[in-house]
Amino acid sequence: MTFFILVVSLLLVGCMSSENNINMTIDNYRTFAEEGDAEAQYKLATMYDLGIGTLKNSEEAIRWYRQSAEQGNVEAQHALGIIYDYGLGVPANTQEALNWYHQAADQDHVDALYAIGLIFHSTKEHYPEAIYWIEKAANKGLDEAQYDMARMLYFGMGTDKNKQQALMWYRKAAEQGHVDSLFYIGSAYDFGGGVVMDKKEAFSWYEKAANKGHAKAQFYLGLMLERGDGTTIDKIKAVKWYLKAAEQGLPDAQYSLGLMFELGDGVSQNMSEAIIWYTAAANQGDVESQYALATIYELDNSHPHNAYISTMWYQKAAAQGHEKALKVLMSNNHESQIQH
Repeated sequence: MTFFILVVSLLLVGCMSSENNINMTIDNYRTFAEEGDAEAQYKLATMYDLGIGTLKNSEEAIRWYRQSAEQGNVEAQHALGIIYDYGLGVPANTQEALNWYHQAADQDHVDALYAIGLIFHSTKEHYPEAIYWIEKAANKGLDEAQYDMARMLYFGMGTDKNKQQALMWYRKAAEQGHVDSLFYIGSAYDFGGGVVMDKKEAFSWYEKAANKGHAKAQFYLGLMLERGDGTTIDKIKAVKWYLKAAEQGLPDAQYSLGLMFELGDGVSQNMSEAIIWYTAAANQGDVESQYALATIYELDNSHPHNAYISTMWYQKAAAQGHEKALKVLMSNNHESQIQH
C-alpha cells in the first residue's frame, strides 16, 4: 500500500512543479476525465485520494477510480482492490476486493496477483490457492512473493516441505536485496537447512543482511564473531553487532551484550551497562537475563531494596521453569547458588 502511494505521488509530482501548475493540471484532468478518458480518470482519482492540489475526498477518488477501472485501466482496478481490501473510505469487502484484483491480475498486474495470494493465505484452508497466486507473482519477479514462496516451501504450508526449492526462492529474492531472504540463506548455511552446513558461507550472508539493518542477522554475526564460527574471533566487533541488534530491541542480543559488559569480555567491564541490557531483555521475558539480574542484585548489598529486586527476578525466572532459579528459591542458603 505504501509503495503504491509513493509511486503514484512520484508520477504526479513529476508533472507538477508549482501550485498553479497543480491546479491547472487538476482542471485539465477533470476536463478529460469527464470526456471519458480512462487515464485522466485514474490520475484525477489519485489526486482526490492523496489530496494533491485539492482536499482529500475518498468518495470522489473511488468514483473516478471506478470509472477508469470499468474501462480496463489496470492501475485503477488494482487501486480499487486495495481500497476494498483494507476498507479505505468504504467498509472492507473481500469479495469486492477480489473482483477488482482479479480484473487487474487478468492483465498480469504483479501486485494484484500477489494481493490475491495474500487474501487466500489468510486462512489455512486456502493455502493451495494462495500458493497458486503467489507463485504467479514470484515468477514475475516480485521479491515479497518469492520470499513467501520460500517460507511456504520451507515449512510445508499448503504444500510438501522442500528446503532446496525454498532456498532457490530465497536466492531469487536475495538477488533483489530482500533483507529477510539474505538472513534466511545465512541461517540455512548456519544450520544445514536444505544445504550442506557451511559456517563461512553463513557468515557472509548474515553480514549482507546485517549491513541492511536486519536485527537477527546482526545478532548471529555477533555470535559468530564471539565464538569464531566461520570467521576469526573478534569480540570487539561482536560487541558492535550485538549493540546494533540490542538497540533494535532483540532480547538475545541484549542478553549477550549484558553478559559481555558484566564479564568485561570484548569491552571494559561495566556493571551499570550490564544491568541496563539485562533489564531490557528481562522485561521482554528473557529468562537468562532475569536469572542474571537476580544473582547480581543478590550479591549487591549496597541497598536494602536489592534483596527484594533479586527475589522478584528469581521468581520471574522460576515461573518460566529456570532450574537454577527454582533451586535458589527452594533453598534456605542462596550463597552457593548465585553463579550463572
